[in-house]
Amino acid sequence: MHFRYIPVLLLLVCLPHTGTAATHTIVDAGLSFSPATLNINVGDTVVFSLATMHNAVEVSQTTWNNNGNTSNGGFNLPFGGGTVIFPVAGTYYYVCAPHAGAGMKGIINVVLTTVTTGSITPTTLCKGAAIQVPFTATGSFGVGNIFTAQLSDAGGSFAAPTNIGTLAATTSGQITATVPTGASTGNGYRIRVVSSSPAVIGTNNGSDLNIVDAVTAQITPAGVTTFCEGDDVTLNANTGTGYTYIWKRNGTVIPGATADSYVAALAGLYTVEVSNGSCTATSAAVRVTVIPSDPTTLTWVGSVSTDWATPGNWDNPCAIPTAGDTVIIGPGTVLPTGIPAVALNRLTLNNSTGIALSNDLHISGNLTLMSGTITLNNAHLSFGATASITGGTATSFIVTNGLGELRQAGIGSGGRSGTILFPIGPNTNTYTPVQIMNSSTQDEFRVRTRAEVLSGGSSGSQLTMDVVGITWLIEEASAGGSNATLTFQWNSGDELGSFDRGACYVGHHDGADWIALQSPGAAGGSGPYNRVVTGVTSFSPFAIGDGDSPLPVEFRSFTADVHGSSVSLRWETASEVNNLGFEVERRLAGSPEWATISFIPSAAAPGAGHGYVYHDHPPVQGQWLYRLRQIDVDGTAAYSSVVTASVTSSLTGLVIESVYPNPLRNTATSEILVRFRTDAPGTASITLHDMLGRQIARVFSGVAMNNGSTTVRFDAASLATGIYMLRLEQENRATAAKLVIRN
Repeated sequence: MHFRYIPVLLLLVCLPHTGTAATHTIVDAGLSFSPATLNINVGDTVVFSLATMHNAVEVSQTTWNNNGNTSNGGFNLPFGGGTVIFPVAGTYYYVCAPHAGAGMKGIINVVLTTVTTGSITPTTLCKGAAIQVPFTATGSFGVGNIFTAQLSDAGGSFAAPTNIGTLAATTSGQITATVPTGASTGNGYRIRVVSSSPAVIGTNNGSDLNIVDAVTAQITPAGVTTFCEGDDVTLNANTGTGYTYIWKRNGTVIPGATADSYVAALAGLYTVEVSNGSCTATSAAVRVTVIPSDPTTLTWVGSVSTDWATPGNWDNPCAIPTAGDTVIIGPGTVLPTGIPAVALNRLTLNNSTGIALSNDLHISGNLTLMSGTITLNNAHLSFGATASITGGTATSFIVTNGLGELRQAGIGSGGRSGTILFPIGPNTNTYTPVQIMNSSTQDEFRVRTRAEVLSGGSSGSQLTMDVVGITWLIEEASAGGSNATLTFQWNSGDELGSFDRGACYVGHHDGADWIALQSPGAAGGSGPYNRVVTGVTSFSPFAIGDGDSPLPVEFRSFTADVHGSSVSLRWETASEVNNLGFEVERRLAGSPEWATISFIPSAAAPGAGHGYVYHDHPPVQGQWLYRLRQIDVDGTAAYSSVVTASVTSSLTGLVIESVYPNPLRNTATSEILVRFRTDAPGTASITLHDMLGRQIARVFSGVAMNNGSTTVRFDAASLATGIYMLRLEQENRATAAKLVIRN
């Protein structure tokens, strides 16, 4: 079959165009065209780019469905293709005439593309206001299409439109637009929406719009907006004819606040809505800050001065610390002075410079010591029954340099029953704390320290040897009823000359004398050191002594007098309870060894004092040291002070050096030791006589050591109670010593 191709002239009708037409291309793909289906807008152009053996003939849908090739009178392009403009919406079917049976066919859908602008509300627009412009879009729009809202002039003309908002979209929608602030006032404005792909000019909104001047909203404070609690500030809004106002705090309407000003007394963000009847504006927020006049926590900043009581020296400019507050004194500031008498809840000290008190300070909660010292001077630092102290180190503690005391209440049964630390020292360089645990009735304990030990506790001469140079003064608020364990701490630098921390004890001054509360023993710790004493029921000055300590332990006096080669030891006790007696010890200066030379039983009535005398004859000349070892009936012991005797006379003649024990209690032992010496060889004798001079017994008869001590023993069980004399004889010389026998 042969086909004859007749050129066809297409008559294109020019229709009103709403935008710029697009051009589309259909290409030959062998036995098919691509794209097989094309969607275009009215007025678009389609270019058929075909092979020389293919053409494009418009057919009816029926012919197209039947793979026919009979033209319906529409476009008919020659072999190789051509160009067609589609001015009318509809669906167009076409085939390749010689190859229609092989499926060479396609469809072109032509739609009318329109943009319709919706109505605008409100119809009175304020300059600068945001408005919503709705529109309806029909037809096909490109992926990159932009819808633009345009504003006419005051007469409704779009000869020179103003773009007021855009939206990237391919379907209907709503554009958020802004009324130009430079627009002239008028009531004939219109708004339309146009598209970019395709370029379609939409209809306008259909009714006139009125553009009026916008109203402004502004707050001008009449004073400072940061102030102390109880004050206020007046906030003034801008004014204008017919203006109305709505005030808000933190976004919430303030009831009744509709005037052009508002008095703000509360903290918050304040705004005002101003309306002129047509337009409304909201001001920028003004922050009002109200500083509490009575805060619970204050931090020292020292911005104004160093005075504690000056407002502005604290992080709250409206307040100074009052009862129940928490105070923080941190690093990097000049420390406060003039601290008044105040009761705080908590105090934190973290400043290495430290603070000093001039008035009493009470803490009901907690003291935290992090850095620096609190110097009391003559003021008291007291703690309530539930208060506590955190910290306490050699770099942060309480300095008791005057009469001021560290006082802690509620220590004892039913209260603070654990070990309570008193972190104190007599100066900023000496940390000598004490710990108190009271197992009996709770009480307030009051503690301070002195960097000295006095012979009379609170008076007398200063001791310089064999003690720790610290006095701890501990008192109860209510005397009696306590049973305490005390732990004293000191440093090696606090120990005075010859102090022996391997044999030390806690001493307590009872108002009359120093009394040892325990036997000498080793100090605890390896630096700092400590000594613990239990069962303390009375309080006054405490100190730490050693075995050679000059603390007159339990003795009112202890002296040594030299008479030739004889040393007379005299001592007087304040009171004796459960006292077994005294061992007399001596050593030659420079010798480390103490020797017991006699035992003197207690001669005092229970609770009473007594005076004692003992005569010694040292074996050689030199400086002799003496001390008494007081022994209780339960075996515990305490030492007296050490006294010195310088013996310079030659030891000549006969000497009864010691009689031990003397006095003799029949219930204790019956054996007596007599030590004597003689400066000449030969036979010597010792006889025992009663007070009438009658010889009772011969104790010794034999050769004595020459210039040495001789010790003899004899049994005194048969002797009645009373006073006897021991007589030592050698050739024509004789000496005597007294012996006392008691029940």
